[in-house]
Amino acid sequence: AAWAVLLICEPASLKAVEPVLAKLRQASNGSTVNVEVVVGRTTQLPQASLARYNLVINWDVPTTAEEYLRRVSVAQEAGFGGVDDLPRVVYTMVLERQLKGRGCREIKLLLRRAIRFAQTELVAGGAAKVAELDSALQYLGNNFDCDEDGEDDDGDADDSCDCMHCTSRSGCALSFHMARPESPLKAVAAAPTVEVVRVPLQALEDLSAVAPLMASRVQNHACTLICLHNMYCHTPWDGYEHLFALPAGMGAVRVVMVLATGSSWHDYPDVGSFAGGVAWMDILDMESMNKADRLIERLVEHEVGLLGGQGERLFLMGASQGGGQSMLHFLRSRRRLGGWIGAVCHAPTAPHTPCNEDPLTDASRPLVNCDRPMRLLAGELDSTFPAALALRDVERLRRVGGFTNVEVTVQKGLTHEGPEDDSDPPELMFLQKHLPSMIAPRAPPSPVSQ
Repeated sequence: AAWAVLLICEPASLKAVEPVLAKLRQASNGSTVNVEVVVGRTTQLPQASLARYNLVINWDVPTTAEEYLRRVSVAQEAGFGGVDDLPRVVYTMVLERQLKGRGCREIKLLLRRAIRFAQTELVAGGAAKVAELDSALQYLGNNFDCDEDGEDDDGDADDSCDCMHCTSRSGCALSFHMARPESPLKAVAAAPTVEVVRVPLQALEDLSAVAPLMASRVQNHACTLICLHNMYCHTPWDGYEHLFALPAGMGAVRVVMVLATGSSWHDYPDVGSFAGGVAWMDILDMESMNKADRLIERLVEHEVGLLGGQGERLFLMGASQGGGQSMLHFLRSRRRLGGWIGAVCHAPTAPHTPCNEDPLTDASRPLVNCDRPMRLLAGELDSTFPAALALRDVERLRRVGGFTNVEVTVQKGLTHEGPEDDSDPPELMFLQKHLPSMIAPRAPPSPVSQ
């Protein structure tokens, strides 16, 4: 289906809009995106065909909350139309200098009133809606660490990772863990239940060089997990490796933890993402995501080889930014895999991707994993990727993507950052609950010819 976009801008912005429109039409080959431009602050909005618009873009911040709501009603009416499978989104472009202007001030007051209403009236969404609206409110905060070109204000800032794996310049590391506490003597004699490999993403560019260092020391492991960490943290599971263990009798698990370059899987074109969360729509940089995905694909093929070609014994897992990056590979994979497990993330699909790079609408996309299990843990109080955002994405995975085995658990009281105490990571508790039932029975050994 074609995207229909209503773009509203002030007369002074029209010159800046024109090259953007040209790029849009070029990227869509003239058929995927149809854009209608309306110029003015309180201009007449088209009323005859509201249901045809998928996106409403406020190129300039509306001057009042009333004007903002008037424009939102266009997408609201379109949503009731239900003419196709494309989502309806209103997106407002904001420059940092506009954050203190009247329009942003009124929109923030509008959001605060909506938060108070949601807090007092359960029919308005309760705690989950409060987290969603708070995400949007933070987005309009004034605490950006970057300028509008995405550069740090402090030019001397050191953004290098200080984790033990980076500071020791680790090229690859293996460790072995037990499911239950053992004395040092017994631990040496016992067979490990978890084999952990830590490998930098950039090392996968020359996989043949690092492969000998990654060689498995555990014989005939039951399955492999490729795990992608959250943004800016290489070590979310350090000290919790034993929690990856399978129930007794199911065998050992190989866990490959990939360490993203600069601790981030991809770039963010939208500076506002760092001020708050992504309340309703993300802007994903597909060029950097595709680059990481190509390297993950190499790793997948290598690990499936260690499993004797049994791709259904390999699983992808990720949290937050790593959840979205790992899901991207699962959606695109031409190899049948075991499944995907993620936490506090959203799907890397439209409207977060450019419409011509939506993995769900690619005419040549593989369907081999449409029946494979996908399990997502969302947080009721997550204001970075609110539960409502994740639920909308999952509904589209089912309806547009044809994925038939997708389940979401919204955990009461869970925030994006997880528990404040020393509790076990909720994503690993979630993994323990779901992974055992997702593992396929092992294929029988090939007969030996006489």
